[in-house]
Amino acid sequence: MFYRYLLIFCFGFLYCNAQQDTLQPFYKTNISKPDILSTHSFGVFTSRLQGHFEMTAQKKSSVFIGLKSGNVWSPPLLVYIPKNEADRVRVRTYNWDQAHRAFDENTIEKDSFYIANDGVTKGFNLNFNIYLAKKHELIIDFRTHLLTSGKSIFSILTSDEFIEKFHENIAGGNDPFDRKVFGFNKATINYVDRNSNSMTINSGDFFATGIKTSYYYYPGLFKRLSQNFKVNFGAHLGTNLSKYNSALDLGLSTNAIKLYKLNTSSQINVGLSVGVLRKNIIDFKSTNLDFGTNAFIANLESSLEYSFKTKQDVIHAFGANFYLQSSLNKKEELDYIIPIRHPNAFKSWGQGALNLYKNINYWSFIYSFSKKNTTYFYVQQDLTLNNNPDIQTGVGYKFSL
Repeated sequence: MFYRYLLIFCFGFLYCNAQQDTLQPFYKTNISKPDILSTHSFGVFTSRLQGHFEMTAQKKSSVFIGLKSGNVWSPPLLVYIPKNEADRVRVRTYNWDQAHRAFDENTIEKDSFYIANDGVTKGFNLNFNIYLAKKHELIIDFRTHLLTSGKSIFSILTSDEFIEKFHENIAGGNDPFDRKVFGFNKATINYVDRNSNSMTINSGDFFATGIKTSYYYYPGLFKRLSQNFKVNFGAHLGTNLSKYNSALDLGLSTNAIKLYKLNTSSQINVGLSVGVLRKNIIDFKSTNLDFGTNAFIANLESSLEYSFKTKQDVIHAFGANFYLQSSLNKKEELDYIIPIRHPNAFKSWGQGALNLYKNINYWSFIYSFSKKNTTYFYVQQDLTLNNNPDIQTGVGYKFSL
């Protein structure tokens, strides 16, 4: 699937070259990017950070509306975590899929959690970009999510049927993740954390609502070195309003963008972003679910964009974005967890828990066109199968006020 997306972008690049006789030069001071955060069934409950690739504060306030669709799946899985260090030492001598042989369930002192993901999650974003001053801007982002079965026309690429047809006919083989065993077009997310707090989300339920306020400062650094290299700094306050996680998150980010002019009508922009988020710095409820044992979540994002302007003053942009996030759970715990296989699951049966201990990463391929307003389309692929949506798509629209 990765190579198909790459081929599409190559054709777009060739089309761009045909437009090089544009009369009016242009100077694009940003990387066109909608909200590309994944619909990971744990990640949506926190105010995750992403790159903000802008050279200057926008002179006009604007509004962005976004919709994304991601297929989330992992078969039911129960996981035990030994409390006693002697038991942990014994478990470490086994591979994870044989760890259950190391203990007697009735005698070992343990914590546990249960997880099962199935459905197509729709993400909705509405954000307001507010111009404050020459070097200052504020973005207020509203988010919510809806769990669906994926049978609608808006889930063609993210439906169970499409994904398994791709696996069967192109890459992956016959039912590599046991989707067919448990049935298509179902929608339920179940989670019981190690504190016995539980969550059940069914088809048609809205969940993981929140508001994130981001302040960006453009200091004008490196001005003497190059007019085509800019940095901005962000401070982020996230308010999670879900009944499963009602809390404040606090984050900081640094974003850099470099512009390379190819000629008067085309250019390449390169972006790099680094951020860190302190989850649940303030809890509003004592019964908040544990969506990861790591209190701090770091992210690294890189972006490459080719853009050109036509004689009709339309700017087309083709971008490739790589997002990397640190693991939700502490990695050392992976050595001694004891996953218990569901009797109907045989292929990749432990991934719903194992991947909580791995770094999250995914590629997004973005196309946008703009004149006065900007329209975005993107497709996202989790190439390492680390419990992000198997595939995610999104659209967005941005207009000035």
